[in-house]
Amino acid sequence: MDPRQIRPRRRWYGVAIGIAVLFTLIGVGGFVAGIVTATNSVPDFDGTYTGKQQSSVQLEAGRKYAVYVPETAATDCTVDQRVTTTSPSGTFSFTRNGKQWVHVTNLAVGTTGAYTINCSAPTYAVGRAPELGQLAGGIGGGLAALMGLPCLGITIGGVIALVTGLRRSSHKKRLLADRPPTW
Repeated sequence: MDPRQIRPRRRWYGVAIGIAVLFTLIGVGGFVAGIVTATNSVPDFDGTYTGKQQSSVQLEAGRKYAVYVPETAATDCTVDQRVTTTSPSGTFSFTRNGKQWVHVTNLAVGTTGAYTINCSAPTYAVGRAPELGQLAGGIGGGLAALMGLPCLGITIGGVIALVTGLRRSSHKKRLLADRPPTW
């Protein structure tokens, strides 16, 4: 029997493989996008200052700031009375320029201007507050894409291949049954 007579065509096996490969590639792309998002959540510094002396720092109203110190440094900082400070809800540390930095306090101001900050650490930095939701979302979303999409694609492709195989087998049996016997 000519395999071209059997329906559905064998090209559906190719469709099944194509779907599995496509979903895998999209999953890898989603993982890369998630890691890029997580990496972008690491805060930039507006300035790095020498500790143990007062520094004048320009802060804008309505923007969230944070103070960072090296990991092994003292975390005692005093700020201008016009600055509202809050403690971070958790520990956040990251590496920048080969140095491990720790988030020690959040800053908020009502009016744009210069404010004084003094930390007992040898150096400290002021920058935007860390985006922990963006970090967690980037990592979680990337991992979900990397694990979920290839599994979904393989499942869909497997179902297409299984249904194609079963229908081709059934159609082949029907074609053979309808064929006149040869003696």
